[in-house]
Amino acid sequence: MSLRRLLAGSEVSGVPVIVALDGQNWWQHRPDLWNWWDPNLPGYHPSNVFNVEWTGWSPTQAVKIGWRNWGKPLRVAPAPNLASPQVVAAHLEGVRALVPILVEWRDRLPAARKWLFGGVKLGWEAGIGYNAYHYADGNRYYEQWPHDPSHDPTNSLVLAKGLSGGMSQLGYAAVQSAGIKGRGEITRDDLGKVTQLYLEQLCRAGHEAGLPRGLIFTHQGGTYAPWEKHLPYWPAFNDWSSPGWSFYHGGPGEAGPLAAEMKAAGRDRWAAAEWWWGGSNAAEWKEHLRRTLRFRDCRFICVYNWNLGMFEKSAAGQEAVRSLLAEWRE
Repeated sequence: MSLRRLLAGSEVSGVPVIVALDGQNWWQHRPDLWNWWDPNLPGYHPSNVFNVEWTGWSPTQAVKIGWRNWGKPLRVAPAPNLASPQVVAAHLEGVRALVPILVEWRDRLPAARKWLFGGVKLGWEAGIGYNAYHYADGNRYYEQWPHDPSHDPTNSLVLAKGLSGGMSQLGYAAVQSAGIKGRGEITRDDLGKVTQLYLEQLCRAGHEAGLPRGLIFTHQGGTYAPWEKHLPYWPAFNDWSSPGWSFYHGGPGEAGPLAAEMKAAGRDRWAAAEWWWGGSNAAEWKEHLRRTLRFRDCRFICVYNWNLGMFEKSAAGQEAVRSLLAEWRE
């Protein structure tokens, strides 16, 4: 199993690990949950219409496809309904299967090496409408060109346009499934409540499987400027974990209402669950790292874009990390 190999590699190399468990973003291999429309494809069942997102209050408005832009728009499976009992059960099944492996490994590490396990991130920018958005009349692109994305729109989210980013508003299925409302306008707080409930269930399962709260971190998404138009930070808070968010081109001090929301919730411990705030030189990189780590009780910074070669090729970034670590050793 890949998780066991990862943990064994950590022991051999002395490189600590933080393990991310996410069932939301890359669920294309679960058509048994999302294929509600095509009996000729694997996993078909009409009831799956309640496991995907809708662009309105009716299942007749269910989506068949989504798009994600992590550098360029690409097709992804339809956005999941994060309050669907079937979807949540599948995610909890994964947590309950994998967390005991981590607990067993940590328990048998000698006391002097328990630092090799930094914790678990649950969720990967959890939220609705950001990492699986839906173009207006989006199903038509799939229906007319199911295997040809060349006809798809190429525009991405425009955050200034509000909660939907200029795309079709999603979240109706989840808000209705969660019992929040079944009519009217979707609000940021509606989506926040769904996101919080989803993350809370994951974290509680992780805790019940043996992880202490201090080793569980959420990873919430959807926190963008203009702050009043997108998800607040509080959905990342629950009783079973420490909160985490993404930070690109700025740190927690620049993150609008983050400090106020943490203070109001009595929260101090947190994590930069996804981070890319580089600089033009090593001194800027180092200052950005320091400013992030000095914000309240930051437990870790997870620098992203290694696999794209961005950090791997950043001599300034690597120099900054080495310099910071040298200072800590002193």
